[in-house]
Amino acid sequence: MNTSRVDLVDRQKVLADFGELVLRSDNLQEILDEACRLVAEALGTDLAKILEIEPGRGTALVRAGHGWSDGIVGRMRITMSERSSESFALEAGIPVVTVDTASEERFEVPAFMRDHGVVALVNVPIFLPGRRPFGLLQVDAREPRHFGEEDIQFLRTYCMVLGPVIDRLRTVGELADVDERFRLVVEHAHEHAIVLSDPENVITAWFPGAAAVFGWTEAEMVGQPLATIFTPEDRSNDVPEREMARASESGATPNIRWHAAKGGKRVFLDGQTVALRQADGSVRGFMKIAQDITERHRAEERKAVLQDELQHRVRNVLAMIAAIVRRSDVSGTAEDLRMDLAGRIAAMSRTQVLLTRAEGMGVNLEVIVRDELLAQSPGEHAVSMDGPAVPLAPKAAEVVTLAIHELATNAAKYGALAQPGGRIDVAWWLAPSDGQDWVELEWRESGVTVPSTPGRREGFGTELITRRVPYELKGRGEVDLRPDGLVCRISFPLVHAESVLQTDLPVAGRRETLT
Repeated sequence: MNTSRVDLVDRQKVLADFGELVLRSDNLQEILDEACRLVAEALGTDLAKILEIEPGRGTALVRAGHGWSDGIVGRMRITMSERSSESFALEAGIPVVTVDTASEERFEVPAFMRDHGVVALVNVPIFLPGRRPFGLLQVDAREPRHFGEEDIQFLRTYCMVLGPVIDRLRTVGELADVDERFRLVVEHAHEHAIVLSDPENVITAWFPGAAAVFGWTEAEMVGQPLATIFTPEDRSNDVPEREMARASESGATPNIRWHAAKGGKRVFLDGQTVALRQADGSVRGFMKIAQDITERHRAEERKAVLQDELQHRVRNVLAMIAAIVRRSDVSGTAEDLRMDLAGRIAAMSRTQVLLTRAEGMGVNLEVIVRDELLAQSPGEHAVSMDGPAVPLAPKAAEVVTLAIHELATNAAKYGALAQPGGRIDVAWWLAPSDGQDWVELEWRESGVTVPSTPGRREGFGTELITRRVPYELKGRGEVDLRPDGLVCRISFPLVHAESVLQTDLPVAGRRETLT
């Protein structure tokens, strides 16, 4: 039989060459393929391969090889059965030699190996640190061969070197995969700020998500204290230091608060600060990861404000209705009372619609006047309006609406809208007083024949104008019944408060022009 082999020096050179390859390459496949070539050269054979067991499948993959035809390495599998020399070698943990497959009765030889002319072979188990089985190094010969003790010991040594190398490179590969996945995550998580800092809380890594959330670039932030992203009030209260201490103590701590961003802006983050530890348990730094929920937080805050405003508005409306009912004239018929109440409540309803339509715009005084005059169907009566755009806060809008409603209703029953030659001129303007703008509104009727007994002109409307305006709006209200018609003046300080209620209704448009 052919027992050709290189001498000991050449085998030592093979091991040295393999060691150099391991030092300069982190490519596991390259190292395994070269390992097969070197071992085949060392033992003077044409064929060698490394088999990697596939847990749960009962097979071993030809992971690397030398001398095999295309389609074998990386594709061919060997069944790990009771009749498999490979399986026996792994279970026994020792090299297994087949001198001549023609006389071998213990094991079966895979068909692809017979097709390649394999007659003799030796299987040497490869174990990872902790004696975890990886697979086998298999050297094949095309003629019967006794693999001597020198061959076996060389192969065992070779496999003892291979095991830790494979383990290290697999770990490197797994870490590289983790790093790549982490990189992809942090580069595409633009709504999540991810920041790394050292034990002194100095920023060491500033990922794209952090740049998107805070506005500062990596170049601007690496090397800066992590406290930079905390608000001034949090910094003055030592929040960054206390957060770091809690994370060091418990491993992680919630981080849900407003933070500082570039240009004086603020963002609301929901996340946590995590302590990163060394193998010995000491803190190597911190990771701050949080989602930008600024818009959601503002929406929640606004929802709370809306609920409070709605409750307040409902109480006000009910109180106003109760006041209207209490102060309504009950000396007339039930139908008169019903019509008066319906008109006043309808006027309030129109104002509430205006208050809830356009967020942040208040209620335009001109729209209030127009709506109330249109509600009385002025027809061809002469009506003029003149004044700047004046947005009224909710309370002012409610009181002024009722006042204009009473004036318009009274005009429709007894005044300018009830007589053919009647005319109404409504004007308003802003006048400064004590450093504050006052709204000055004048309602003037003319061309009216005033009866000697004014009757109901001293009722609810007059009380509302002369008493409620001073009380509710801290202003003035007066009604003057002149020979040719009624003149009313209302004055109150302009409060720049806005309605916060909003519905899906469009912004109220301008009504048609009255003539």
